[in-house]
Amino acid sequence: QRMMLEIILVASPLFTLFVSFIPKKFTFTWIIGNQNTGRWQKFWKSWVPIPTGVGLTLLAVLQWRNIQSRRHSEINVSIAKDWEITCYRAIPCRALSRAWGWVSDCKIHPRLRKWVYGQYASMYAVNLDEMSADLTDYPSLAQFFTRELKSGVRPIDTTKCLVSPADGRVLNFGKVVSNKVEQVKGVTYSIQTFLGESTWRIYSGIKDFDSKAPSVVQPERKIDENENNVLIVQQKEDNVVQQSIWNGFDYIKYLFKVNASYSEKSVVKINEMSWDKYKNHLLINPENELYQVVIYLAPGDYHRFHSPVHWQVNFRRHFQGELLSVNPRIAGWIPELFCLNERAVYVGQWEHGFFCMAAVGATNVGSIRVYGDKTLHTNTKKWRNGVRHKDQCMKLNWSKGEEVGEFRMGSTIVLIFEAPKDINFNVKPGDQVKVGQSVFCLAP
Repeated sequence: QRMMLEIILVASPLFTLFVSFIPKKFTFTWIIGNQNTGRWQKFWKSWVPIPTGVGLTLLAVLQWRNIQSRRHSEINVSIAKDWEITCYRAIPCRALSRAWGWVSDCKIHPRLRKWVYGQYASMYAVNLDEMSADLTDYPSLAQFFTRELKSGVRPIDTTKCLVSPADGRVLNFGKVVSNKVEQVKGVTYSIQTFLGESTWRIYSGIKDFDSKAPSVVQPERKIDENENNVLIVQQKEDNVVQQSIWNGFDYIKYLFKVNASYSEKSVVKINEMSWDKYKNHLLINPENELYQVVIYLAPGDYHRFHSPVHWQVNFRRHFQGELLSVNPRIAGWIPELFCLNERAVYVGQWEHGFFCMAAVGATNVGSIRVYGDKTLHTNTKKWRNGVRHKDQCMKLNWSKGEEVGEFRMGSTIVLIFEAPKDINFNVKPGDQVKVGQSVFCLAP
């Protein structure tokens, strides 16, 4: 498919140039018959050939540069520029993802199910032998994506270790030594921006908490309590437009105005403090270290996720964010990708202290569903102006290997946790892992 795309992009300008030399009467007779085409001929002569040729030629040049850059990808890491991120973010990924969610929920005729799911399985290398039901038993693509596996096909490692919460590819793992950690090799994201303020201890008794998006300069904050016991942080913003602009050129101008705040050097920060202070807010045992594991679920992987350890969940923070692709190539191109995307961050405690598991949304992820959290609703319309995230206190006890949620298409799981200094990782970046497989164990 990639080769076909490259051929099309290279051949299109040549085709346009060829068509421009064809007599216009012949061209329009060939396209729409012998109708009166004077008006269309005038349009063709004045506008079509030049911009079309220039545009397609530009695409061909960009594709050629992409091919050349891939040849040197092991040497140089290509990072997206601000204008490239802005253009990518201008694509209505949320609307497209909601549309895809609707399509994936549509019922498929029983006679077509075996063929449709078979084609999908062939395209994405789905192991159909692990399924607990027949192909004809799944009424929709969404049901097929979140298929249940046969009992026993994902044994859980019972040793004293952390296991993989999902089937997927390990993008990165290791000790967190600064605020900037790698989402993939050479491309980073901010832990503080990803998790937000460590208010889960302060607001442990509050059922629901809405936080407005901060400006690049730390705003003044005033906390009021309304009759529903909901804390709303009112912020005075100077550098970020408070109203969402979603139409026409105003939206594009707005994106260009604030795109710098989403670059690697300048991301919207939530009450950013020094890294040492923030880390101390996370760690329960100061003798421990902080670690992270990032696992990417491809479209063909098993789409349910499980608890990697025995732990208690006390808090959930839902960032609505974008729905950009989290494919490893995109993650290696756009810094702070995980901080831009919608995500549900679950925070709690395990035997060694702080533990966090985040489910990150992506393009065409119909929804993220967590079985014990009925208040979580993802891939919905934009929240009211200024609301950046919503917090919810809860008490959930998740056992090691317990099935806790599902993605309606592939996505990413990020684990951030504290553990003793003497641990041994059993995986390396690029490894394919399965649910229940040991990721690290304590040193003997």
